Amino acid sequence: MDKTILVVEIITYSSGKKSYNIKKHAPNLEKASEYLVALKNLNEDTDVEFELFNRLGQFDVERIEKVEDKKEVADAITF
Repeated sequence: MDKTILVVEIITYSSGKKSYNIKKHAPNLEKASEYLVALKNLNEDTDVEFELFNRLGQFDVERIEKVEDKKEVADAITF
């Protein structure tokens, strides 16, 4: 099953019309989120937004954060 996630640039024109351009694609949500954060940080245009899409539609992501694996945390605590 294809799990490609797209990072899409959305340009909103003064007329209200929107244009969608695929800027990056990634094999998983983690990598796509990295691209999304980088593009948002570099973006200085108020008429341009970036969003994540998969084959079903747009992701509704309000906050992106890395969650560590419980085993990694347990290994780090073990002395």
